Amino acid sequence: MTEPAIYVQGRGEYYLADVPALPGCVASGKTRDAAIANARRAFRAYRELLDAQGVSVEHWKDLDPDAFPVRDMPETGLVPGDETPLEEHEIRDFLHLYEAQRAALIALVERMPQEEMERRPDPATWSVRQALEHIMTGTVLILSKLERWPDDGFASLQATHRIAFQRFTVMEPADTRGTKIVLGRAQTARRVMRRLLEHEHEHYRHIQEIIAALEGSPRA
Repeated sequence: MTEPAIYVQGRGEYYLADVPALPGCVASGKTRDAAIANARRAFRAYRELLDAQGVSVEHWKDLDPDAFPVRDMPETGLVPGDETPLEEHEIRDFLHLYEAQRAALIALVERMPQEEMERRPDPATWSVRQALEHIMTGTVLILSKLERWPDDGFASLQATHRIAFQRFTVMEPADTRGTKIVLGRAQTARRVMRRLLEHEHEHYRHIQEIIAALEGSPRA
């Protein structure tokens, strides 16, 4: 297990504090001290969440976040232990944590009416829907950092294709009819389908232009 410590980065009015010893534990704050205090609270809250989801918290039950030292996040973003090869049991542990966290998220929002999911508490705060969309797009972006294109066969890129393909494969008849207002804009299954194709082809042409520009530019 990673040595318990809080790693802080940020400036201005946004600071982020990570607790790598408990993967997934992170907090933010408008000041460095606020982020650190929030991270100590987040450690306890996240440990309770995992315990409630049936994840063994044996590794973390005796840790006191108030005693964790505070360190600056290295410029590389890598904390001690990050460069150690993953063992098979660590991947299994991660998948268990990831499943438990997603189950907790779905349970939190699944009974909310659409109108409430769309509503913003105030102009400076996202709606629940915006936060969920950010999780979706962020997951793809973060996952892409595993890739060493083209040697890996474009695994993550293909996985995003499978997400879209599966979503349309399991579509219920009711999903194909009618218009829904999503974040203030009219949406239909046909429009989403069209936009998926448009977006991919638009960037297909964009990448063609990049390749052409690379061929005409000198290597550094």
